Amino acid sequence: MANLNSALVFYFGALILYVLSIFFDSPNLELFSRPIIIPSIYYFYFISVKGRINLLFSISILSFFIGEILYLISASDFLIQGLICFGIPYFIVTYFLCQDFLYYLNKKKYEINSISFYIIILLLFYLLYNVLSFINESSQLEFSIYIIYGILLFVMGILTFLIQFNFNNRTILYMVLMVSSFIVSDLFFIFSTKMKDVIALKLINVISQQLSYCLFVGYFIYRTRFKIYEKNNFLRIESEITP
Repeated sequence: MANLNSALVFYFGALILYVLSIFFDSPNLELFSRPIIIPSIYYFYFISVKGRINLLFSISILSFFIGEILYLISASDFLIQGLICFGIPYFIVTYFLCQDFLYYLNKKKYEINSISFYIIILLLFYLLYNVLSFINESSQLEFSIYIIYGILLFVMGILTFLIQFNFNNRTILYMVLMVSSFIVSDLFFIFSTKMKDVIALKLINVISQQLSYCLFVGYFIYRTRFKIYEKNNFLRIESEITP
């Protein structure tokens, strides 16, 4: 437990310092704190699953880390490369969500008669359309990458909320929070890129982006525990795992 707490202390400590570096416009503090965040939360994951790491998950975390370092060096010079690095994990997350969707489909058929689900679909489509309209002056390559981002986030959102409206456990809770954080961070990344002088936009982007790593790890820890201990009785194992 001490090791787990130390990993989280490093993560949240680095996150606070990183937020302060943005607020006070301190590049040196950002240079010190930002590279610590992802390794510390990955260490928390490594201990939690007792070294039984997932290769795809590890690749996604590594890709996030490379993207963070590229943007730390120069967000403008490495914009496309960074977008690619941040986009690779989205394909992996979508793959995991498709697996979850099929797993729960074997439990029972999905019901989509909730008006809240349709409201969320319309909201996701509305956000996608308006954000793409907001960045239509970008280069063709950059705009194409944003379209891919939008499609992946739209698919992730539909899968996540479809599962959430039909099932309820801790893995799904982390799943919903994770995907919501991805959506918020990407929206405010675009806003902060286009309106660089508004510090509040960048702070929301930074906080939601860095928290999404923690939520991604939390989601995969519960997902991994279910696979390690008893795959055929996922819901019972979920209820027995302490927070």
